[in-house]
Amino acid sequence: MAAALGAALTAVFACSFVLGDMPLQSGDAGDVSEAEGHGDADVESDTPDADAGDQASDDAEVGPDETVHLDADADADADDTGFDIDLDVSFDCPAGMLPVPPGPFVMGSTGFLPDEEPKHTVTLSAYCIDETEVTNAAYAACVAAGYCTAPWSNGSNTRSSYYPAASYADYPVIYVDWSQAQAYCAWAGKRLPTEAEWEKAARGGCELLGSSWCDPGDERNAPWGNASDASCSRANYSGCVGDTDAVGGRPEGDSLYGVHDLAGNVAEWTADWYDTSSYEACADGCADPSGPGSGTQRVARGGAWNNTSYGLRCTGRSAFAPNVRENYLGFRCARTP
Repeated sequence: MAAALGAALTAVFACSFVLGDMPLQSGDAGDVSEAEGHGDADVESDTPDADAGDQASDDAEVGPDETVHLDADADADADDTGFDIDLDVSFDCPAGMLPVPPGPFVMGSTGFLPDEEPKHTVTLSAYCIDETEVTNAAYAACVAAGYCTAPWSNGSNTRSSYYPAASYADYPVIYVDWSQAQAYCAWAGKRLPTEAEWEKAARGGCELLGSSWCDPGDERNAPWGNASDASCSRANYSGCVGDTDAVGGRPEGDSLYGVHDLAGNVAEWTADWYDTSSYEACADGCADPSGPGSGTQRVARGGAWNNTSYGLRCTGRSAFAPNVRENYLGFRCARTP
């Protein structure tokens, strides 16, 4: 269904993903804990916080002449979707990024973990999001430019030489803290996605199908429909590789917007501070939320290679101290068109 949808709507909308719902415990290099807690990790971190500057790179990912174009003209029937959505939008995204049209989606869940409640409607402006997690090769270019600092470790869970080994160039960069992720995105002329942007990229997009199953109460909790139907052809999670894998290699797990690996492989830093009750501020709906104004932990999203299928739910929220660096934690970037 995903591939067919993408072909019908243009390559931009190759069917893609929905993401993890299990809180990741920092400091656990094995299977990610399914406990409710979001504790601070005891991390040996001497990496200085990199200030996110305004300079953009000439990196190929942000080539000014290479763009992905969204040009959709379809009014979703409010009786079918429960949303009055006008998809008459047109904007360009840099190469390596995909467009997410403006409009509402339902964020959060009911009956899973308290920090995912209440389920609420969020309306977002248009944005672009990286098609894949940031790779070792892309991050190494920022390090070579003198703007980013190297990952805390050159290895991964099962590999002693992972970064910047050429054989793992297209694998996700790991062992980077929140400030390192933020600095890379700024260097590339981008930014970290908000928690809401990340979740919409993962579970949104059903309005594009124009079918009656798309409504505000849509309970899809994984890109393919239900996290319990996970397989290694859809996501890199516990029992598949036992480590990171090359980005974009599981199109069956793509989101409806065409975004790869939002379920599994590595969890991903977002821009937001974490608060267990932050959704209460949006209980009656809100637009372009950016999360709490301060905090002690940052939100990470998405199941990782060491998650069970429960961790592949798109509504799951993880919390880490900003200086945490793990072998299952990476990031992707977003930008406003």
